[in-house]
Amino acid sequence: MEKRYRALRIISTLYKILGIIVLVIAIIGAIGACLGGVLGGASLQNTLGQDVPALGGIGSVVAGIIGGLIGIIFGGLSGLSLYAVGEGISLAIAMEENTRATAMHLAAQSRPVVPASPPAPQG
Repeated sequence: MEKRYRALRIISTLYKILGIIVLVIAIIGAIGACLGGVLGGASLQNTLGQDVPALGGIGSVVAGIIGGLIGIIFGGLSGLSLYAVGEGISLAIAMEENTRATAMHLAAQSRPVVPASPPAPQG
């Protein structure tokens, strides 16, 4: 059976690739935000020394972790949404192919009914 809708197949693939790229960037960004908060907080506390209260670097650590979580949630939702759009397009194409194959199969099975010839006269 011939493949139809080449442009939709390409668009579907592009959406899936874009979704994966967004997910990877979201994960890397979240890790970077967490590391930036943790390392920045430790660096701030070491730089300022004893003048900083004991909890001085904790604020940036918490902010880094919260920023990382927000980034992974929204980036993950965006990436999954893009991937889902690509899958939805693929699903529509697969449904069309299945419907067309079923119609062709049913058309091949249905043969014209030839009326039975009347019985020959006896006599």
